[in-house]
Amino acid sequence: MNYEEQTALICQFLKTWRSSAGIPQRQVLVSTGIDVSNYENGRCIPGLKSVLALCDFYGISCRWLIGMTEDIMGGTMEIYEHSLIEGGYS
Repeated sequence: MNYEEQTALICQFLKTWRSSAGIPQRQVLVSTGIDVSNYENGRCIPGLKSVLALCDFYGISCRWLIGMTEDIMGGTMEIYEHSLIEGGYS
């Protein structure tokens, strides 16, 4: 998966997350100063600062969002495709 495809999936997930939580775009804008409409419609790509702010606002881990997990015991990092990026919720 290339950068553009991965970014589009992240934006789509953030839109799904916001919608399923019943949070209007306006509330995100007022709370974070970020207009998510352009990200959600694929008109532009969020920068790292915006992604981090949105993860904080939605209460999700940035590492989890991009499909990274840390094996604390083994001290390794692995990339995986979790079901949320693929469109599910489990």
